[in-house]
Amino acid sequence: MASGLIRMDQWKRLVLAAIVMAVVATFFWTTSRYPSLDEKAMMSGAIQLEDPLGFEALIALDPAASTVERIGVSTVNWINTNKKGMTFGWLFGAIFLTLLGYFRRRNFRGGFANSFYGMVIGAPLGVCVNCAAPIARGLFQGGSRAETTLSAMIASPTLNVVVLTMAFSLLPFYIAITKVALSLAVILVAVPLICRVLPQERLLHSVEPVPAPQAPGMPEPERENLRSSLIGFMTDFARNFWFILRMTAPLMLLAGFLGAVAGTLLPADLINDREFGLVGALAAGVVGTFLPVPIGFDVVVSGALLNGGVGHGFIMTLVFTLGSFSVYSFMIVATSVGWRAAGLLAATVCVLGIGSGVAIDAYHDYQTRRAIELLTGEDDVASFTLGAISPAVIATARGSTVAAVRQSVSDIELERLPYAENIAHGDAPFTRVEAWRLGIEHPVEFSMADMWPPFWEGRSVASGDIDRDGDVDLIFASTRVGLYIYRNDGIGGFSGGAIDDPRIQGLPVFNAALLDVDNDGFLDLFLTTFRRGNYVLPNRNGQFVADGLRPVANRDDAILTLAASFADVDRDGDLDVALGNWAAGWYRRIPGEESRNRLILNDEGVLSGQDFRDLPGIPGETLSILLSDLNADGAADLLVGNDFEVPDYVYFGDGAGQFRAVTHQDGLIPMTTNTTMSVSSFDIRNTGQMALYFAQIAGRADGVSDRLRMQPIERYCDGVERDLDRDICQRNMDIKVWYRSGNSLDPSNARRCSTFEEPYRSECRGMMLKDLAIQNGDAEMCGLIPVSQTTIRLLCDVHFLPSRVMTGREQDEALPQIMSRNVLLELGERDVYAETAQAMHVEVGGWSWDVSHGDFDNDGWQDMYIVNGTWVPNEVTPSNIFLRNRDGARFEEVTDAYGLSDFAITAAATLADIDNDGDLDVIAVPVNAPVTAFLNNSDQSAISFRLIDERGNRDGIGARVEIRHEGFGTGLQTREIQLGGGFMSFDAPIAHFGLGQLEHVDSVEIRWADGSRTNINEQLEAGATYVVHRRNRGGGLE
Repeated sequence: MASGLIRMDQWKRLVLAAIVMAVVATFFWTTSRYPSLDEKAMMSGAIQLEDPLGFEALIALDPAASTVERIGVSTVNWINTNKKGMTFGWLFGAIFLTLLGYFRRRNFRGGFANSFYGMVIGAPLGVCVNCAAPIARGLFQGGSRAETTLSAMIASPTLNVVVLTMAFSLLPFYIAITKVALSLAVILVAVPLICRVLPQERLLHSVEPVPAPQAPGMPEPERENLRSSLIGFMTDFARNFWFILRMTAPLMLLAGFLGAVAGTLLPADLINDREFGLVGALAAGVVGTFLPVPIGFDVVVSGALLNGGVGHGFIMTLVFTLGSFSVYSFMIVATSVGWRAAGLLAATVCVLGIGSGVAIDAYHDYQTRRAIELLTGEDDVASFTLGAISPAVIATARGSTVAAVRQSVSDIELERLPYAENIAHGDAPFTRVEAWRLGIEHPVEFSMADMWPPFWEGRSVASGDIDRDGDVDLIFASTRVGLYIYRNDGIGGFSGGAIDDPRIQGLPVFNAALLDVDNDGFLDLFLTTFRRGNYVLPNRNGQFVADGLRPVANRDDAILTLAASFADVDRDGDLDVALGNWAAGWYRRIPGEESRNRLILNDEGVLSGQDFRDLPGIPGETLSILLSDLNADGAADLLVGNDFEVPDYVYFGDGAGQFRAVTHQDGLIPMTTNTTMSVSSFDIRNTGQMALYFAQIAGRADGVSDRLRMQPIERYCDGVERDLDRDICQRNMDIKVWYRSGNSLDPSNARRCSTFEEPYRSECRGMMLKDLAIQNGDAEMCGLIPVSQTTIRLLCDVHFLPSRVMTGREQDEALPQIMSRNVLLELGERDVYAETAQAMHVEVGGWSWDVSHGDFDNDGWQDMYIVNGTWVPNEVTPSNIFLRNRDGARFEEVTDAYGLSDFAITAAATLADIDNDGDLDVIAVPVNAPVTAFLNNSDQSAISFRLIDERGNRDGIGARVEIRHEGFGTGLQTREIQLGGGFMSFDAPIAHFGLGQLEHVDSVEIRWADGSRTNINEQLEAGATYVVHRRNRGGGLE
């Protein structure tokens, strides 16, 4: 029976071909195709396209380049994107052509059976529609029927399991399932029907006749030995590979060029419209059927367009056509099976894409009407707050029990406070614990009403000494109870809870920063709220006094100050504030004037907001803002990190409260990031020069798994210890599985709202009505939101505020932005910044939020800890990332080895020595999970400085502390006392220096915020915090 199926005289060649096929397939699947697709799935909600036809660009596209130049660059990028898949396609096509030559029987009798056979061959291959074309050519040339060939070519990209998983993750269920159904219909029905109308001679390529089986009694032909079989197979494969290459490679280059022409010349807003009409549907169908895109591109682009407001009909048309066929497929089919087959298959894909778009558009309209009926058919419900805990009595923390040593150096006094004994909590450098174990009884505050920006990004955390007892206390912002205040007992334990005052509890607080506004020696609170304004809550002798709560005027139309930074910008001795305003974020992207940033000057201890200056430039969605002396001239400068298309800004200050924006024409800043979420400045090489770090959504579609470790979203709540916390976490994750907000909403899910208990039922109704209004571009639908859901109604109204159009001059002056990686700027020759992120290995940060910088391991070099993750639909969550500074030469990712891994979505963290043992601990605030502490177990030496300045702002914000020693590296370390930067994270104003094994430093220089200097030219022993008190009197070492 085997002799009727294969050529027995060449069975060794067949075995060799099968072995080579298995090796090539395994190598491709395990090293390229499925790892690459898994990476795309990891970053599916965060992928940014660097080229019109692909995910990554080998050569960056310059918007200022000519059309011809952009077409050429895009063609090169397309070739680079497809090189691995096309190589596999050529190899597999040649292998199939070789392998089939050793079979006597290559097909079934029926066309439908052959199409099913083609699906079985094509689906596991998992290559893109372009890469499948050479394989199809090999199948057909080797004697497979047209049905098998065409079905395999369509099945390979459309039935890939990872791509289908991405589709169900990013797209409404009914669109994803329709894509699958249509793919099967084309493969199993349309292809055999098309082949029935083809000329018979086109259904099967003429191959070398197979000799008839030997008659009974006749001797079999002599079989080859292994050596002859190996030579024969290699000869056959080489001949077939050359055939496949010369027949398909020129067409590949032509297809890439044609795709680049189309991608460059087609207007960006060709289908950027909610209204699905016949002309637009035809354009979407033709473009989708024509463009030669990589695998997964169809789903990712469709998801991005859906989020951007493109109608569901367009999305259906594109997600089906882009991944099923292309101009390259057309050319390969035309030159093998024939022009009629190519035309009919292209027309089938295009027509089905358009038809399914029409059907989905109608279905979506029906579901929208039905959803509105379901969501508005109940009486309104009373307002309800979830999970409020009983306010705890705030106890005064114990005073320090360590011995203090005082000494005087000219006009300053030094007080030495020795560190406590270091007690290791584990074997790794850090030990992770849920913060309730330290007395931080902070509940998980997250529900369906939080599943929209800015609420899904968490709330702020701040560290500082509230009662001046020498210990670092903690403040957590809350939109439910205003504030959580936890006081340190001196050894890393905490007590406290929600603030016990209704005037504060009623404020939806996002940011709570600790600073001494009035220079009385106690840290006050600067509060920013969602649409309720900004406030100062004064601290009187260690207690926050609600009677003294006073507003700080912002713009009348401001929505939220999501970022704030503090420094003495006019050098008058008190702290001023830079407000980073934010309006809507994710779905609106470009705000109006309500998001313009503002500088507020302190008037002799009063931040009223009446003395202000609006910052020049384009108002953006500011997520991070930092006052820092960038050029070491003694005046505070300003970094502004904006999300989305509005550029970041770098302003140089003059020391009198005025700021000048750095422009592109200045030639100082080569680039910043596109979706900036954190800005930082710190000395990474111990040279005294501040490097600038801009963090964003940073992880390209390919290669991301080498730098980011991921965990399946299904395991998000597994590690939560307490039952109540885990129940809240899992309830929200169950909703996340089906709830897609904004333009991605599936209206059929409106029926789920009635299954919830309160408050989720009312929140579900409000959120879905908001989403329907946004999805349909109808601001009047916001009025359908229940009156109890005031915040959700505001979110809906804000979405429809007008955006501000950028002027040509503003665009010309804007700093260049890049996507997909973080940016590190270091000062180079002629005071021009150079970009060094890739050279320093800090370009990847995942969905980067707060970036904490400090010496985590006390080795004398500042490291970075990037908390990241997003509530945006993804199948995985990334771990936070710890980047260890290797002697200023480069950074090394050692997150897991240092015990700093955490897969909870996290946006805010503070860095402080909470147990006074001389090393920096981390307090992180995850989304939909308990507050987490990472306790530092370092046994290396350190020294710290806390400033008390009676001549300037009391905590020395803006001062620069430099230590010198004769130990390692340059012998110099620099810290600037900063308050701001990062994302909703505020660190205690303490300068911490790791010293490795050193026992002392040789000298200290302090450049105070007013520009004057103090030098301590004597050895200071390590192992202590030095309180440097500058008295308000003349004289001294200036």
